Amino acid sequence: MAQTLAVTGKGGVGKTTCTALMIQWLVARQSTPILAVDADSNANLHELLGVNYQATVGGIRESARKEAQRLFGMAKQEFLDLRVHEALVEQRGYDLIVMGRPEGQGCYCFANNVLRDVIQRLAGKYQHVVVDSEAGLEHVSRRTLLTLDYLFIVSDCSVRGVRTARRIADLADEMGTPVKHRGLVVNRVPQGVLPPKIREEVEATDLRLWSVIPEDPHVAAMDAGGKTVCDIPEDSAARAAIGVLMEELLSAAPKREKPTLAVPAGGGR
Repeated sequence: MAQTLAVTGKGGVGKTTCTALMIQWLVARQSTPILAVDADSNANLHELLGVNYQATVGGIRESARKEAQRLFGMAKQEFLDLRVHEALVEQRGYDLIVMGRPEGQGCYCFANNVLRDVIQRLAGKYQHVVVDSEAGLEHVSRRTLLTLDYLFIVSDCSVRGVRTARRIADLADEMGTPVKHRGLVVNRVPQGVLPPKIREEVEATDLRLWSVIPEDPHVAAMDAGGKTVCDIPEDSAARAAIGVLMEELLSAAPKREKPTLAVPAGGGR
């Protein structure tokens, strides 16, 4: 089974940058293959990774719904298997799949159920699945993804951001989401030191504080210039903090054998 890491948080806190840096860290350490999943309806993980995509799972689901009347039995499974593999963006060490927009009008029951099975089988072919998830955890709630090994709840250095992180944790509890480990990551912290008021809010969440990511001019320059995480230098404070976080969490986790199932060509495998 792949080790699943999901990164969530309200819009604008830098969760996608954190996700991209985590993927970069795993690739650099050859902890591959990785399935990167952009599960935010406002998809931009691909931009930070510097890749393009042609199809989304949402579009595939819409096609499947329209084709439901003429697809039967294994034909449904084969149709979605083929389309999902076509949607994979293959890169060195990782593949990217973009979930895309939420459902439109009409019944999506068959498409959701079959698609969930396809995604879960696909995930089993990877060492890690890294998910950039919106705050609503839609794809977790629909069981598109099952157990999460790690849930990173990202906040900025603000009272409102930390309180939102607490509500996201509560939402995961209400949905009955199986999460083995979860913690708070406070991003864009001036000088990397939490102000007393923010620390009080963090302590009130009952979430473990996994990391404090310093405010980083290199990340700000990347955002302003529309660049990618590859343009962030190795001496970046944010990049270093993500590296320490990943090292501490994953070095303590049980080692998993590399998957032996056949996988699509590409993706550094």
